[in-house]
Amino acid sequence: MKQTRWIALLSIPALLLSACQVPEVASSTAAPSPPLRVSFERVGTVHTSDGEIDRAAYSKLAPWPSPDGYAYSGCYPHAPLVANREGSDRCFMTIDVRDPKAPVRVALVNGYDVENSPSPPVGHAVWSATYPFPNLPARSPCRVNWSDPDIAAGRTAPPCWDPGWNTQTHYMGLEKNVLAINQERFRTGTNRQANYRGVRFFDVSDPTRPTLLSYWEAPASAPDAKTGATADSQGVHHFNFHGDYLLLGTEYAGFVGRILVILDVRDPKQPREIAKWWLPGQKTPEEDHLRDWVMPPIFSSPIVRRPDGKWNRYVGMHYVTPDGDRAYLSYHQAGLVTLDISDIAKPKLLSHVDYLSPGKDPTNPNLAACRAAAGTTEASCGNSHSAKRVPGRDLLVMSDEYFSCPYGHVRLFDISDPAQPTLLSHYAPPETLNCDPKQPRRTAEPARFPQRGPSSHIGNTLDPDLYFMAWYGLGLKVIDLSDPTRPVEAGSYSYEIDDELGENDPKFSGLDAYDVLIGPDRHVYLADGVSGFRVLRYTRSGGVSR
Repeated sequence: MKQTRWIALLSIPALLLSACQVPEVASSTAAPSPPLRVSFERVGTVHTSDGEIDRAAYSKLAPWPSPDGYAYSGCYPHAPLVANREGSDRCFMTIDVRDPKAPVRVALVNGYDVENSPSPPVGHAVWSATYPFPNLPARSPCRVNWSDPDIAAGRTAPPCWDPGWNTQTHYMGLEKNVLAINQERFRTGTNRQANYRGVRFFDVSDPTRPTLLSYWEAPASAPDAKTGATADSQGVHHFNFHGDYLLLGTEYAGFVGRILVILDVRDPKQPREIAKWWLPGQKTPEEDHLRDWVMPPIFSSPIVRRPDGKWNRYVGMHYVTPDGDRAYLSYHQAGLVTLDISDIAKPKLLSHVDYLSPGKDPTNPNLAACRAAAGTTEASCGNSHSAKRVPGRDLLVMSDEYFSCPYGHVRLFDISDPAQPTLLSHYAPPETLNCDPKQPRRTAEPARFPQRGPSSHIGNTLDPDLYFMAWYGLGLKVIDLSDPTRPVEAGSYSYEIDDELGENDPKFSGLDAYDVLIGPDRHVYLADGVSGFRVLRYTRSGGVSR
């Protein structure tokens, strides 16, 4: 692809403004190509093996990019309202999609023994930061009478703690018959009790009966003796296979924020760490003098200058996409990192594009809204979530994940020169910039179960001109990439969970498009983080096929 040096902007009324630098275009009498259009029909909704509509909360899906008979999903711990419901939090699932019209959930594997080690219920005092007994003895299984009034009041210590109670599994990866699942601290859990922090590997030769092969655990510092809090034990968030190797992002003893770790899983029963990589400043205490940032509690806050001169920004390895000899790292609020992984045990930096620091990208369409939200002109909003290469093109799609207004949008990069990726354009639906607090929400009970904000999340494609993006509260968006300097919407799919399934149940209302896979025969598999897994079929019209 010819490298292009201009940047296109998105406008609210027309979805896109003219490029800030327009090249000369030769005149032509040829008729323009018709615009690309994508339409959807829903062909199936996942049911459980007993024939009921599946109400599980789905999250990240595997395999990518195309399911081959079965798909796998984590169980998403979305909110206390649905926690402890089957398929709502600490588990993973197998979905049989061989018949797209009748997909069936055929396995649900919990992260702890639900019979012999029942979890503390949501709202129990043991989850509180003030519970007086941190660092309970880790044991699995662990049986506790959580209704004991002395335990609930903090007068008597529970005898033990099952780390599985405090561990979520929301991300999957598949290579051959080996399924990797992440082990990360439960997002509605506690940092004062043990959790698993790594990756579990399962044999899925029989997808209906996943069999545990091994567990790799990331090193962590010892908990604080008084508070029980741990600084680097949150665990593994995202990863992707690269043949017999797994590239992952995890907290790790001796580092600030997540770093890249590479595992050799040629023997999945004995995974072995072979490499680490991090941005300068993350290693502590050796690189403390290099760190010009202070980590805020969450990644969805503006990057602003602190009184001490450092940046308030969230830095860490969030998502990695290996592609041949390169790996593209989405590094939260530090931007895009490209590594040379031709020697998998010795990754080398090719480039680091910090496009999020204030002043780095004056063409960002969310600048005005971000500065208004931050209350300062020196501010930038965004969070690099997942960069993926478009098949057959030197084009990278980078999604934000940003949950306060201005909400996360999409950027396109020219990666023909790995040493100098070039930002080409932004794609931001109007809702991402609408910071009106009265903006309508598609949910029956916003006070109890608010809809997720209209932020981009994660996407996939098999078509070099179309990118399918799970856009949380906006549903599924399809982006036309024919002209990467002027991305436009080619189609969308939105829904109300209770209306679509014919079940007027406010507990499951809302919209939380979480992940999307593209399968054979133009089938689309859409996971929802509140409830449900839908199979769609798309029809493409217009444009010019490559």
